[in-house]
Amino acid sequence: MPKSADTKFSRYKKAGTETVNRIIANSVGEVGSGKTHFWLGAPGPILFQSLDLGLEGVVETYAADKEIYVAQYDMGASIGESFTVSKAKDARDQFIEDFEDALSKFRTIVWDRETDVFDLFYRAEFGTDDAYGAAPPKDWDLLKSKLRRMIALAKSTTINFGLIQGMKNEWVQTTSKNSGKKTATQSGNRVPKGMEDIDALVHMNLFHERQGKDFMVTVGKSRGPGGFDVQGETFGGVDFKTLAMMVFPDSDESDWE
Repeated sequence: MPKSADTKFSRYKKAGTETVNRIIANSVGEVGSGKTHFWLGAPGPILFQSLDLGLEGVVETYAADKEIYVAQYDMGASIGESFTVSKAKDARDQFIEDFEDALSKFRTIVWDRETDVFDLFYRAEFGTDDAYGAAPPKDWDLLKSKLRRMIALAKSTTINFGLIQGMKNEWVQTTSKNSGKKTATQSGNRVPKGMEDIDALVHMNLFHERQGKDFMVTVGKSRGPGGFDVQGETFGGVDFKTLAMMVFPDSDESDWE
């Protein structure tokens, strides 16, 4: 007797048609380009897992209208202390514990900055008290798998999730025409600083820049009913709610407050 359709595919989860109104994105840009400002406009309550103490002077206006919480970590910032490997491991473990706890309590979680989160995890995994250790490729994969797991946990919920990334100079390998030796030189380009494949793991890629007094956001990859319409577009002065309603045109303002 043939199996019914339900029985035949019982080990699998059938894809649904319901849209989840939420933004999971990396925000890339130089210092002062409006990345934190953008994510402070996300629905509350918001948790900022902060490693750079960068909310002062920005958060106060938003905190008057919504619940915003900050989780901070001992990075050896006290006078007379240093940032040892032991401190890095404690901070990393606390970061993970806070993140997993926050998934069921907050509507939005922001890593400010993912750049620093990656550096923290690297230091905890490979560092020594004198310098950063050299890590073989298999260990790099292990490090990245820990961060991928955390991002996957966020995607398994309905929260908004922002990963703020800074920028760094790009280094490229060149070969001398005379000696044939390979050397590393700066290309003159600026590239995201953090885990290199974050852009592939999120639903949206956002690039922030400042032109005069205006914050500009350029949308790269974008998933959602209206995602294709905003891809490649640059918006001036757009806040989180406005962009979210472009990506999810059937939503309304109440979905993002």
